[in-house]
Amino acid sequence: MKDAEFLPYMYVIVESSKAIENIKNLKVGMKHAEKIEVVKKLNLNKEVDAVKISLRHPKEVNEWRSAVKPFGERREYDIPFVRRYMIDHDLAPMVEVKEDFTRGKKEIEKMKVLAFDIETLSKSPTDIGGDPITMISVWGEGVKKVITWADTGGAGNIPEWLQTEKNEASMIKAFIRLVNEYKPEVIVGYNSDMFDWPFIAKRAEKLGITPMFNGRALGFVRRGRGTAPYLPGMNPTDLYIFVRNILSPYLQAETLDLGTVADELIGETKTDIGGSDGIQEAWNDPEKRRRLFEYSLQDAKVTYNLAEKIMPMIYELSKIVGQTIFDTSRLPSGQMVEWLLMRAAFKRNMLIPNKPKSEIFSERYAQRYVGAFVKEPIKGLHHRIAVCDFRSLYPTIIMAHNISPDAVGCDHKECKKNSPENGVHFCTKKKGFMPELMESIFNTRMEVKASLKKLKKGSKEWVLAKAKSNALKLILNSFYGYLGFAGSRWYTLESAQAITAWGRKYIKEIMKVAESEGFTVIYGDTDSVMLNYPESHSDADFEDRVGDFMKRVNDSLPKPIQLDLEGIFKTGLFVTKKRYALMGKDGSLIVKGLERVRRDWSPLARKVQDRVLRLILSDRVEDAKTFVKEKVKELRAGKIPIEDLIITTQLTKMPEDYATIAPHVKVARDMRKAGEPVLPGMLIKYVVAPGSGTISSRAVWAKEAKEYDVEYYINNQLIPPILRLMEVFGESERSLKAKQAGLDGFFK
Repeated sequence: MKDAEFLPYMYVIVESSKAIENIKNLKVGMKHAEKIEVVKKLNLNKEVDAVKISLRHPKEVNEWRSAVKPFGERREYDIPFVRRYMIDHDLAPMVEVKEDFTRGKKEIEKMKVLAFDIETLSKSPTDIGGDPITMISVWGEGVKKVITWADTGGAGNIPEWLQTEKNEASMIKAFIRLVNEYKPEVIVGYNSDMFDWPFIAKRAEKLGITPMFNGRALGFVRRGRGTAPYLPGMNPTDLYIFVRNILSPYLQAETLDLGTVADELIGETKTDIGGSDGIQEAWNDPEKRRRLFEYSLQDAKVTYNLAEKIMPMIYELSKIVGQTIFDTSRLPSGQMVEWLLMRAAFKRNMLIPNKPKSEIFSERYAQRYVGAFVKEPIKGLHHRIAVCDFRSLYPTIIMAHNISPDAVGCDHKECKKNSPENGVHFCTKKKGFMPELMESIFNTRMEVKASLKKLKKGSKEWVLAKAKSNALKLILNSFYGYLGFAGSRWYTLESAQAITAWGRKYIKEIMKVAESEGFTVIYGDTDSVMLNYPESHSDADFEDRVGDFMKRVNDSLPKPIQLDLEGIFKTGLFVTKKRYALMGKDGSLIVKGLERVRRDWSPLARKVQDRVLRLILSDRVEDAKTFVKEKVKELRAGKIPIEDLIITTQLTKMPEDYATIAPHVKVARDMRKAGEPVLPGMLIKYVVAPGSGTISSRAVWAKEAKEYDVEYYINNQLIPPILRLMEVFGESERSLKAKQAGLDGFFK
């Protein structure tokens, strides 16, 4: 189908009939506009006259944007034509398009996916195309293959999945041919935007090849801060970008490499081959090449299986936001909200605000406001802890109090009561377009969650429903951040301030109610409270009291704000704000802010703290002390594997740009001298070796470390995280360091 009647357009808000006449008489490039009409539009909550200028071609919009500048405020000139069409017709990917070019009801649930990965001899992530591609692996339904130009003579029996070509050029052509024959609807990689696709393009160029996919040459388009490959009809998707932008806040993973992320999300990981050196060694040794082929195939397989987990959520987000899979997979959550709001604005006949210019962005960015309330915890070990948290607190506050850019500061006297402590109020007479949209999303999610309970976990229907629920939750939770983001079209500082103010109000009120009913509030943070009841002598009595408390609280809260019970925990250790650990009745741990879940401490520190935590939370404090003493002895005896002493720190800028030479900076410089690539964002791994001088001067690249400084690791890696846990039981730094290089009777 082809719609030849739809024209690109923009608006100008005018204040006089003279301006309207001037625009009607205007010529750009010796031509009048295709159509000019005056329409009534909403500018937030105010009705205005706007001149709608319809043009023949999208390229003319920018020319007319400049020409009409003297006549009024210009709007909606920066919306790409294809997206404009999809907004106006309410179209979305994977959803039926009817004959009248409007949205139907039928939906596609799954796309044909092909995963791929390349192996190269390049050591540097920035040296794109400088060295040959050694092999390209692919994995999809009905296809698994490694294409290489290596001599397979020493690889033993040649497996079916191994395809050999005479040279690199033939290999690249074979990959292109395979992709075109397979006809994937989605082709996925991991870090493929920055590495695989540019590498293929560079090598193809050097070898005189024009990569053609679906009859079009491989090209690149600007997306965010980087570029993305353009393969029409194949939706190239970089899973790494989606993980980084969307999933990373919800992951325990310290790094976002393929193996670590896949291990957490799908329980699979990559084969360890020893990094770039291992790849080079296997490539040069015919006897080891079979392992390299298997390693490459495993990468494609893991990427495909990760896609099976992630793509359903991307599909649902594409349908909700109305953007292509290609774009949705690369959008930060705030931009997803913005495109959703643009659709809602169109349906309300509301003009879409322009993106802020750089000076406005800077002014907004400099503004600050009070955030969430966090209560200082009652330090120590506690038993029978109920963790109660508000279900989607900030989204439900927006809905309950009609927080919206078009509802700020109305003239109704009765609406002034709908105001938090910052003084701004929101209209209650007319639903704002933002909470109205959120209520629709919220109600849909509640329906989907209800359906999940009726479906068999793991079934096709359950997987689709779960993906939709997660997508809706992500969108809902992104509205608050969007309102306070300096680059958003609907930036409203008063709204962001009001949301956190109401959040502080509700959490404090809940704490007061709990205390008035005899509960002890152990800790509170943003949207959750942790309670125990000293008078309870049984789990059943405690659970009944918590249930009664929550019912009374929820009866008093404006809908849809609701307090939920996250769980009742056997014990909890509270150290300070943002640092605590809870143990469930089944022995599971939830750890926040402690070294166990941070990468800037050695594995030794995290492992010891993990064990000590489990012992303390099991009421075995003395056993915890004994365990630490044993670890100190092992350190002194040199029995701790050096792998457990590696410290990992991220390099945030180039080594030469640091004024202070911290240990990881010193090691980064050493790595560069050894010919290793060093770039901002890299994780630098090092061990502190024995000797004199500063810690930085004794930091050794982990790959080359042979021995370690015992006293450094006792005093800087073992004691600090343990002290944080043990000081609540009366231990002090002085008592821990009184004897034997700082180890008092606690360790003896």
